[in-house]
Amino acid sequence: MLIASIFKELRLLSRDLHGVAVLFMMPILFMLIMSAALSNDNELTHKSDIVLLSDMENPFNVDFFQALQKENLQVHHANLSELNRYQNELQAGKFELVIANFNEKTTALSEDQPLQLWLNPSVDRGWLLGVKGVLQKHYTEQRIKHYLNNNHITLENNKRKQIKEIENKVNKELDRKFAQINDYLAKNLWQEVYLNRQGSEVAKPNSVQHSVPAWLIFGMFFIMIPLSNVMAMERHTNTITRLRMARASALSLIIAKLIPYFIINQFQFAGMVALGYFVLPRLNMPAFELVGDGFSYAVLSSTVSLAALGYGLLVSVVARTTEHAVVLGGGGIIIMAAIGGIMVPTYVMPEIMQTVAEFSPMGWALSGFQNLLLNQYDLSQIVNYLIKLSAFGILMIVLAAMLYQQQLKKQVRF
Repeated sequence: MLIASIFKELRLLSRDLHGVAVLFMMPILFMLIMSAALSNDNELTHKSDIVLLSDMENPFNVDFFQALQKENLQVHHANLSELNRYQNELQAGKFELVIANFNEKTTALSEDQPLQLWLNPSVDRGWLLGVKGVLQKHYTEQRIKHYLNNNHITLENNKRKQIKEIENKVNKELDRKFAQINDYLAKNLWQEVYLNRQGSEVAKPNSVQHSVPAWLIFGMFFIMIPLSNVMAMERHTNTITRLRMARASALSLIIAKLIPYFIINQFQFAGMVALGYFVLPRLNMPAFELVGDGFSYAVLSSTVSLAALGYGLLVSVVARTTEHAVVLGGGGIIIMAAIGGIMVPTYVMPEIMQTVAEFSPMGWALSGFQNLLLNQYDLSQIVNYLIKLSAFGILMIVLAAMLYQQQLKKQVRF
């Protein structure tokens, strides 16, 4: 009996080779994608230009600039008088970071002003963290080095001194210098100023501005599951035959299906935004707020829904059963999320994976949301993402309509 049951299960598995193949292929693909996405172990290999603005006649600034050049950074040196020019170029995306050192050669250590870091809100966070470490190391080292070089301890030698008096003077001088150095090290080394593409100062980006849009997009694509369940039920209950007898066109039937799910997607969007705004602060996390024109977010949400529904519809038409749809469609969604920056932010990926991410619909959607949130773009500035999402969704719907039309003809039973 046991042997017969085993052979029976094997025969059933042999009839579902697609499902068995997915069991092996999905973990392999996911492992390869995630390993590649997280393989960038050196953030400073990111090719981004930095500008150091300071008094170029000050030996300290020259030494500081030379120390940065020895690191894996693309840094340029210019005078402070060009600050406005480089701020404009930062807004245009030519540079990732502008560093302004307003301290002069005669500035005392106790009066040292923090470095001004001018940044774009969408700056690569991993790269920025690495750059800050390099700045802190070399700026502090050079500042203390020049302070000690320019402040030698002097003793009066015009007459003989008692050794004890000399020791006391040296100790007092050292104590004073070390106290000043300790006070200096306790101060903030820099102040961050974030400029959006319009040149306005904005708040420092936080973690929820990546996580909420990312998982919102991820959730919207899973509209495929209820859609595939309905279409599978149509086949099993022979509803598809009655629809054909009513002479309903495939396109009209598809449009009738998509409208309710489109509305559900919009409720998803509103619900996630409300959750981020009201619930996250109660969990001691930053509140999620939509910054800018609400109409832009509505248009972007609509195009994301169109892409998600197009993908879900094609999977629902191709899949034979509900289980097949969940495995096939869910696997595709996970892969799109992995390469599109949903699970791993694109800025921590190596260059080749960032290139791959440009072909993921979820990557287009996430880039559009982040540009609206962080850079405060208007609708015209994210039109390329809107076009890509709309084209993807329409293409999927057209393919699904063609296949569905064939199914209406072939699967009619009397």
